[in-house]
Amino acid sequence: MLASVSVTALTVAAASLMAPSAVLAGDFNSKYTAAGAYMSGDFHNHTTCADGAVSVKTLATQSMVNLDWFVHTDHGGAYPRDCRFDDFAYDGPDDGQGKLWEDTVGKAAIKGDPAPTTTSNTGHNANGTVRSAQQMWRWQSLQEYQFPDLIERRNALQQPIMAGMEWVVPAHEHTSTAIITGQYAAVPNVNGQAQFEYCFAVNSDDTSGGGGQGWTCEITNADNDKLRTRFGAGKSDQGTGDYNSTLGTKGINIADNGEHVKSTAAVYWMQEKHAGAAYAVPAHLERAGAFVPGQNRGYNIEHLRDWNNAAPDVAFGFESQPGHQAASNRGEYSADRSPNGSAGQFTYGGTGCYAAAESAKPGYDFDGKALTAADFGPNGRFAGIPSNANPTGVTLCKPGVRTMWDAMLSEGRHYWFFASSDWHNRGNFAPFDKYSTQDFWPGEYQKNWTFVRKTSAGPAQDIVNGLRSGNNFVAMGGLIDDMSFKACTANACATMGETLTVNSGADVTVTIAVHDPNGTNLSPYSFNNPALLQLGIKQPINKPMVAQIDLIQGDVHAPYTASANPDAYKDPLAPATTKIAKSWNFPVKAASEWKTVTYVIRSVTANKYIRVRGSNLPAGTPNKRDADGNPLRDDIGSNNIKCSDPACPAHVNGKFEADIEGWSDLSFFANPIFIQIKGSAS
Repeated sequence: MLASVSVTALTVAAASLMAPSAVLAGDFNSKYTAAGAYMSGDFHNHTTCADGAVSVKTLATQSMVNLDWFVHTDHGGAYPRDCRFDDFAYDGPDDGQGKLWEDTVGKAAIKGDPAPTTTSNTGHNANGTVRSAQQMWRWQSLQEYQFPDLIERRNALQQPIMAGMEWVVPAHEHTSTAIITGQYAAVPNVNGQAQFEYCFAVNSDDTSGGGGQGWTCEITNADNDKLRTRFGAGKSDQGTGDYNSTLGTKGINIADNGEHVKSTAAVYWMQEKHAGAAYAVPAHLERAGAFVPGQNRGYNIEHLRDWNNAAPDVAFGFESQPGHQAASNRGEYSADRSPNGSAGQFTYGGTGCYAAAESAKPGYDFDGKALTAADFGPNGRFAGIPSNANPTGVTLCKPGVRTMWDAMLSEGRHYWFFASSDWHNRGNFAPFDKYSTQDFWPGEYQKNWTFVRKTSAGPAQDIVNGLRSGNNFVAMGGLIDDMSFKACTANACATMGETLTVNSGADVTVTIAVHDPNGTNLSPYSFNNPALLQLGIKQPINKPMVAQIDLIQGDVHAPYTASANPDAYKDPLAPATTKIAKSWNFPVKAASEWKTVTYVIRSVTANKYIRVRGSNLPAGTPNKRDADGNPLRDDIGSNNIKCSDPACPAHVNGKFEADIEGWSDLSFFANPIFIQIKGSAS
């Protein structure tokens, strides 16, 4: 790793290392009109505020090289490093050479209840022993240090830069959040986001009211009654249903491990206090496996349904395509991730199985047979899963399109697909090096392309409105940089996130156009893609082409409820009507950069949705795609494809992994269009 490399040397070297080809020049402002345009952004990333390697200003500046808008997050809780400073030599939680809050602002300036001291991220004393340091609560570092630096960058670059938080969620994996209230005020503030962090992060154990700001964490009686109705008034395996009763005299509950009820109260709180100005998007939600009562692990579909029911304007999507796309196990998903393995064990084409494959119910196989400990370990049916895994915490997945996401869409839920970089560092390499064994900078590899219209509400609100609308597509590695996806009758059209109302029996014409840019992307590799070489296709890694587009279609039925449909409410498998309606292959790059295809859905008599995915790898690519183009588990490609070109970098040791796999296996996803029969239930 980088512990022996001096910070000074890395700082000097930064200018001569990775320099993306895009130019920072206010693209957002040129496209920000009432007519609207797709704008690229990232809302999940890290700095020395938590466990990243660069400062707030460095991250914001570098991110805006390739993005139109940017939300800086970082984990909640408490951390020791001053995030106004870089720590390029940081190599994980056991080391670092950054500056510490207790040295820069002094222990007396650290507010709230004393946070625990830590040896994590602190570096070493002169005698070589690990240093212990005082931590600062993240609500304070956000308000007083992180946000002012973001404002400075926003003003200097004249680009939309906002603050969010990667929420450490009671009972679950992390969630990307933002509350934009106040961030563009005459006197900008981030008080709403800071209070949310104080109240609802499982690792925020401060009870000071925000250092004397008078914060309490109750929700309205009406919403608390909804929790009692859903979960019961007492204690269950989902938490204490009467959330407000848990708050105590200081108005906060910090005994919240396994408290799915508290996490649901949190999205109620967001919608109550910051309606239209907040979002909560679960991040890398497959990584920690299934939900386990009393612990803080993963999500099952019922938890996503609970949040979406509680606060549909806040909990309107998920980040099923994780960051960490250059890690040796993409997304940091693996079968042996402690304690129960990731859901689906690995990613599928770089995307989690909740959006890219089919999920069985947690604790069961696809035949409905309960998993047991005998199924795991070297002699089990699923040998890669640790033998000590809790069977109820294991989720199996397989290639296909009846995904958990499709199960949500099949209820007509406005629930959208997102991706983000989850930038921390470049693993074995310096932050500005061209290689990576961990992460890509925001905008270097993954982009959320969100349709943003200019209104009097201002850019922050317009961006959040765009995210909530669902008019958003995601692309890896610059595979596409624009698209149009429409469903039309003779009289009307709808695009992503919208509903087309039609007469029963009408034909619907679907048009998909994607812009597949000529030239190179930001990959440093120009040798032929090892995955495509298996098919005899010679295509440079840094010149990817769209090889396949799939139109996926499903029927829409009435939403399930936990009371009336308890089994269906917990079933992550989409209905059997979910299918690939049409696929298109592009063996040779057309002269035009635009690829346009059409398809007619004949005589529509039932409510439906349609969505689009595409890839640079065609159906049947060995070890990467099945015969229908569904992505296979990424460990299959890593274990069976070789990187044998003389230019293949030493850090992959001839394997198809790390950034080689990331740049070689690309995809894009478009959010759905709903088709509703006139007069039918919405």
